[in-house]
Amino acid sequence: MKRERFERIDVENLNIVDKDGNIKMTLFNKENIPPAMMDGEDILPGHRKDWPISGIMFYNGEGDECGGLIFGSEKDENGHYKSSASLTFDQYKQDEVVTMSYYNENGVMTYGFKIKDRPQIPLSEQLKILKEINESNKDNETKKKEIDALWEGSTQRAFMGKNEKGEVTICLMDSKGKQRIRMLVDKNDNPRMEFLDGNGNVTYKLPPDL
Repeated sequence: MKRERFERIDVENLNIVDKDGNIKMTLFNKENIPPAMMDGEDILPGHRKDWPISGIMFYNGEGDECGGLIFGSEKDENGHYKSSASLTFDQYKQDEVVTMSYYNENGVMTYGFKIKDRPQIPLSEQLKILKEINESNKDNETKKKEIDALWEGSTQRAFMGKNEKGEVTICLMDSKGKQRIRMLVDKNDNPRMEFLDGNGNVTYKLPPDL
């Protein structure tokens, strides 16, 4: 195998492929953001096209998007800015289940590690059902109930990081995505631990007098 050496290469889009030409990883700038591919088709046409990001996208053995690294920022004429970065890994035929992310809007930041649940139904099938619901003649209340049922099982289950209040926290959620255990150290270095019921009410806490 011939190996070539380059001191420098400038590209706007670079695909890493297998011997049959199937893309396994792509590096891209904001003008070449790849589509959300699953089962050989773009399941979310136009998705991410206006995002101010560059990054790397990963693909599994079937050519489905299965995670990626994205990063970018934008700033307006008044000096207001947004900056973000994330590394994600997707469940097979579904959306992200592991995320490490950073977000900063004008100095208000949140960053950390998240895990999520996803249903076993493929995301591509969910999106087709969603389109059918939205295009149906059903009333808005019925549509909302059906859409809520469709996305049931897509919930965040844990977060470890720093929130917008400046608290370093660990939160554990139930199957509905509601916080049930919360441990934190606030911006004044005060530690606290709380247990919550399904309605968000604190049922037990340490220290008990806070």
